[in-house]
Amino acid sequence: MQAYHFFSPLLAPNRAWAAFDWQTFPAAPAELSALSEAGDPCLSLARQMPLWINCRPDWLQTPGFREFIQKLGRDQAILAFAEGTADDKERDAACQQLRKDGSHLALTITDSSILKKLTISSFDHLVFDIDHARNGVPLIDLINAHQYGFQLAARNVMSHEQFDWAVAKRFTLLSSQSVTTVDTRVPVDADTTRLKLLKLLSLVVQDADTREIEEIFRQEPKLSYNLLRLVNSVAVGPKTPITGFNQAITVLGRRQLQRWLQLLIYANQFGQAGQPNPLLQLAAARGKCLEGMISALAPLPEIDDPGEAAFMTGIFSLLDTLLHLPLAEVLTAVPLAPSIAAALAHHEGPLGQLLKVLADGDAGRHEAAADTLKSLGVSPELHLAAQVGAYTWASRITLE
Repeated sequence: MQAYHFFSPLLAPNRAWAAFDWQTFPAAPAELSALSEAGDPCLSLARQMPLWINCRPDWLQTPGFREFIQKLGRDQAILAFAEGTADDKERDAACQQLRKDGSHLALTITDSSILKKLTISSFDHLVFDIDHARNGVPLIDLINAHQYGFQLAARNVMSHEQFDWAVAKRFTLLSSQSVTTVDTRVPVDADTTRLKLLKLLSLVVQDADTREIEEIFRQEPKLSYNLLRLVNSVAVGPKTPITGFNQAITVLGRRQLQRWLQLLIYANQFGQAGQPNPLLQLAAARGKCLEGMISALAPLPEIDDPGEAAFMTGIFSLLDTLLHLPLAEVLTAVPLAPSIAAALAHHEGPLGQLLKVLADGDAGRHEAAADTLKSLGVSPELHLAAQVGAYTWASRITLE
């Protein structure tokens, strides 16, 4: 079975995307040849932010490994090795040489006693499972590692509470599973806020008259403000900034504007401006990725534009997290085509199975995701291109 590649964002302490974790299946860690073959398509993603790559220790003596690093860029790859790598003198020397050449190297820590033996000359990142860091590593060891100059990374950060704990302990790279979960410590927005968002959703889905949508924007000026920040961040660029709703329709066209309105739902309408919004970016990436893979499927019944349907399905797949409501309740308020509603509610149909691939990939269930992709006839090449394009695009979306 040819390897499928899976990417997921790694978060900085402020929850901004800071790097991408690169995993493969069925090879784990990947065969070097599988990574090298995917290197060229991944260059655009590596230019956006570093790629975290799980490496085998025997690659350190492989000439092709250095070529692979040079292709991506030494500063755009974080090379992660298993803990035993540091115990082998020859391999440790190879790590030191890579560090001297400017590469970033990470070491997985499962036994905290090794921390006293490590030096920054071989590795500059240390990666911990979050549960092990909290319950199996003395706090003083984490403090010392940070003071010695190591960057701390956390895996399997499943909740917002775990994320905040790791940030307080000076971790600088954190896995992003918590993004798709509800933070139960945060008060739920007032019903009026959610009603406005649901009404806007309904109008967008129905491709309502411009005047109806404008009326929502008049009632809540911050909606207009966030829409213009979104659109200007990616869609048009600084030379032709869009300054009003009608201008947005003229410049972008109705179809493109509808996409930005879908994303607008995820903008924090009543929060602080300029804060990173990883949920918005993940929703955007899901929409773009599904759109990129939909061409592999047979035509969908009742769907005139499969690309638009796929994009909408990906965008709306995180509405339950956004609105703190069961997805079934959200779907009753939004008039979606039956195949889209079934895909969102139960992962039914080909579109639902594609969405399940993304959910499994985000959760680290790479074997399940790869099996589904193969059964749907989505090639590793198409899946890779769709992900790289989606994450490259979504990483540029900002509300700053």
